Amino acid sequence: MRLEDGVLTIDGDATCAEVEAAVAPWLFASDRPDETVRAWIDRGGCDLLAGWLGPTRAQVLGIEVEGGLRFGGRVVKNVAGYDLARVFVGARGELGRVVRAHVRARPAPRGWHAARREGTEPDEALGGPGCAVWVAGATWRFLRHGETAPRAYEPWAPLDARAALRADWAGVRSLIPYEGAATDGVLLGGVRLVGVTAPPTPRADPLWSRLVEAFAG
Repeated sequence: MRLEDGVLTIDGDATCAEVEAAVAPWLFASDRPDETVRAWIDRGGCDLLAGWLGPTRAQVLGIEVEGGLRFGGRVVKNVAGYDLARVFVGARGELGRVVRAHVRARPAPRGWHAARREGTEPDEALGGPGCAVWVAGATWRFLRHGETAPRAYEPWAPLDARAALRADWAGVRSLIPYEGAATDGVLLGGVRLVGVTAPPTPRADPLWSRLVEAFAG
């Protein structure tokens, strides 16, 4: 495991918890500490802090697949054309077994803090300051230095808030756009996505079939 210039080179068998420990106090966009880096890439999706960190696809700069194939590298943009490394993100392992990856780590926002308010509706997370998450009638906000939580919010340590939210996020299997309806999922306010327990729809389009045949056939 090697961290250099904000990029970590890590084996696919390492757990996300090991990555988080290695990059601390920087942030790694994992959402299930007990799963492996390979499983995190295979599943795709995003972290609870997607409003700040972006989706998983934005974190993976390069991969090595079993058999010696390599795509991408350690820099944000190292080739022109189609970024094949990111095609493997969310591929559920159908394109091959990821054995090593180059992934981003990001400095935590200076002076960041968190706050929570009970008894809210999902739309509460769509406005206001910070990176907001709504689940089970509560809105959580992750705030940068100088941002103040709205009235009636209870202060939390940000890493404690993230850990508390992961219990609800652990059951999420896919993401759907938030369209303003009532939801029993986890709403990521900044990116307007809801994490739900329904499995994702398998890909079966012609391009995907050709990719599977090329890489795993």
